[in-house]
Amino acid sequence: MSLMTLAALCAAALGGGEPAPAGTDCSSVARQYRSAIMALAPALTAPGNRDAIARVAYAEAGNQGDTGLAGVVYSIVNRLIDGGFGGAVGTILGAPGQFEPVTRAGGWQRLPARSAVEQAHIDTILNLALDGRLPDPTNGARYFQNPKVVAARALAGGVSPHLINFGGQIPIATIKDHAFFDVGSRAAAARASADPLFVPVQTNHQPSGDASVA
Repeated sequence: MSLMTLAALCAAALGGGEPAPAGTDCSSVARQYRSAIMALAPALTAPGNRDAIARVAYAEAGNQGDTGLAGVVYSIVNRLIDGGFGGAVGTILGAPGQFEPVTRAGGWQRLPARSAVEQAHIDTILNLALDGRLPDPTNGARYFQNPKVVAARALAGGVSPHLINFGGQIPIATIKDHAFFDVGSRAAAARASADPLFVPVQTNHQPSGDASVA
């Protein structure tokens, strides 16, 4: 289980939810997670990176509400914390087959620039995350998808059926149309990394992507 998911479980337990997994030292987890978030501050405050995150977040979840946007932002942050998806925002967003709007556009730079209000919205999400004042609504997820869209594409032969819920994985969070995952097996993670993970949904702005992040 990832540090990000453990931190979310510990936070939920502290708030009166289900207890954290047996043997979890939540104080240690909280310190590690806070340290990991703070280590990302230079990357997450750089204007160019904020521009990139805003473009991708709105392309992926422009119709998913405030929490849906935060979910996409946190999935990117969680990939940065993980370290296995690249050490830079641009590397993560530009990874082949991961963010469909980026792939279709030929790079995040070709996605529409967001308005000042939209950019401020994403900036606020990032600022609150860095300040520790916005809990991760994905519970530490690094992958997400719209299961209905993926299932429809699989039925039509457009994608492999094993992409539906990443081989039958159980979501660790659901935000409107998106299900978020901490892909728990090496086989599932390998499959997720091998195939295009984001499946588009329509937003008010443009086709947006929506399946998972590796």
